[in-house]
This record gives sequence, structure tokens and C-alpha cells, in this order.
Amino acid sequence: MKYLRLIPALLLGVMLTACNTTKKLYEAQEYDQVIQRLAPDICDGDRNVDRINMVAASYHKANQADHERIQALKASGQPDVWPEIYQRYCSMKGRNEALKCFPTRVKNGMNYVKLDLDEDMTIARNKAEAYLVAKANQLLNAGTKVDAEMAGKYIEQLKNTNQENSQLLNLQLKQAMYIVDKVEFGVVSDYDLPNGFVETLFDFSVDELPSGITQIYVSRNPSFACVVVDKLSVTPVRLDEVTFKESNGGKKVEVTDHTQNKTATISGTIEYFPTRAYRCYSVPFEVKSTFKNDYTTILGDREACSAETLSRLNSHPVPVPTDESLLLDAAKKLNDLFAAELRK
Repeated sequence: MKYLRLIPALLLGVMLTACNTTKKLYEAQEYDQVIQRLAPDICDGDRNVDRINMVAASYHKANQADHERIQALKASGQPDVWPEIYQRYCSMKGRNEALKCFPTRVKNGMNYVKLDLDEDMTIARNKAEAYLVAKANQLLNAGTKVDAEMAGKYIEQLKNTNQENSQLLNLQLKQAMYIVDKVEFGVVSDYDLPNGFVETLFDFSVDELPSGITQIYVSRNPSFACVVVDKLSVTPVRLDEVTFKESNGGKKVEVTDHTQNKTATISGTIEYFPTRAYRCYSVPFEVKSTFKNDYTTILGDREACSAETLSRLNSHPVPVPTDESLLLDAAKKLNDLFAAELRK
């Protein structure tokens, strides 16, 4: 029985500790933490007047402080103020949402008014994103590791402002290429790639890579980027022919223009992993290597040929490249595309 009597005493101790902690938070002006602690209980039916008054005071004081700070920041006219303005609008809206479930009588007693901040928040967010993207790009374009590390602060702010920003992943990737010393690349494909394909694909010259990268590795489990080959095809050799007749002073000739064609196509995606914490950034690609050779033959009197036809008679059929050689040429083109992507 004495254990049963002990339970209410323990509960009372916990409640008193909680009240003291909340009061200390209020006295320390940690108003948002007060709201986070007490608002759910009030929504669930807690009608303790002291707690309601503490939440009401915290709500109004925090909103007033944010409102005054926002006005002061706007008055400065500086572009770097918008990230903070947006975050303060978010805090105000968050408090408003936390108290929305309070009974009407309680809300009326504490002068709660539903805040319409959506338009202000949209404007602030757009300006904040524009500033953060511009600042991050400015630092990254400086091309040094130190500047790239500084850019990380603005990229993280951009992520906290809008994770769906269209420039976010590109900035994360760009920063990663400047702060790493070495990168690991890889290739994934269900096709049998010709010998030398991987080496050709990742054969970058020094001036093709960001200055921060000093070493390149090819790995089966790449930590930086992977080329995923979804489609690899080589067309059969095709010979197109067009035949027509020419004449000159009663002399006649039959002219045939021939075209040899063969094309290798590689398509897929370049998958980037800027850091382990970020989701993949993908860039689709399609590269082609096309062999084409034109030549002309005649049947009849050469003197009947026009000047244009005569100029083409020096052309001849040539050996058609193998599938492997066309695919290696396509790999060189993919290498150029990859290098351009890395330097964006």
C-alpha cells in the first residue's frame, strides 16, 4: 500500500518540476519553448489560468519582438536581411498554428487573431532565395576551396529556406567539387562495354576539372558521381543511293550518289552524390557517334557529267568503323559533356 501512496507524490513532484522549468523558460524569454511545452495540453483541455496566461504572454511578446525586428530589417534596405525576415515570419506563423486548436473562449480571452502571413512569407522567401543563390554562386565562382567552404553556410540557409529550390542541388554539387581533393567516378551498365570505354570516359585533362580536384579514381562503388548507361545501340551499316541522269551535247551518263551510314548511341544519366547527406542530382544525357561517307559513281560517258558531278568523282567508299570504335568515339563525346557539367 505504501507504494500506491507514493505514486501521487511522484506525479506531483513531476508536475511541480515541469511548472518550475516552464516558468524559468519564460523568465529567460524562451517564449517559443514555453508555447511548445504548454500549448498541446491547453488544446487537450488544460484550463489552468496561470499556464494559459503564460502562453498568451509568450505568444504576444514573441510576435511583437519578431514584428519589430522585421520592420527594422526591411528599413535597412540590405539584400542580406531577407533570410532572417523569412525565418521570423515562419516563427510567427508557427506560433499562430500552435494556438489555433485552443477553445474559442480561451482565444478570445488572450486576444488571439488568425494571422494572414502567406503573401508576406512568399515575398520574403523569394527574396531570401535570390540572395542566397547569388551569394553562394559569387563565392563558388571565386574558385578557391576557402570560398567554397564559406559558400556552404549560404547553401545550408537556402536548404532551410526551401529544400525544393531549383538551384540547390547544383550548388551543393558545385561546392562539393571545390572542397574535395579527390573524386571517385564509376559506370553502371547492363551492356558489355568495349575495352577502353571507362578509361576514355574519365580521361579528363587538368583544365577540364574544377581547381579543387587533384585526383580522380574509378571505383565500382563511387562516392561522387556515376554514369548510368541505360541504352547502348549501334545501327547496321546503311547504304543510301540516289540515281539520276545527266547529258551534254548528245552524250549521256547515269550518276549515282552513295552515302554510307552507321551510328552509335549512348544514353542514360549522370548521377551525382554531392555528399552522403544529400539526395542524388541527376543529369540525363544522349551522345551519338555517326560515321557518314559520301561518294559518287557513274555509268556512261564521263564527258556528259556536270562540273558538280565531276567534283565528287574523287570520293570513294571507305571501310566502315567497327562497333567498338564508334562506341569509343561516343565515349569521348560523353567525356566532353561530363567535363562541361563538372565546370558549370
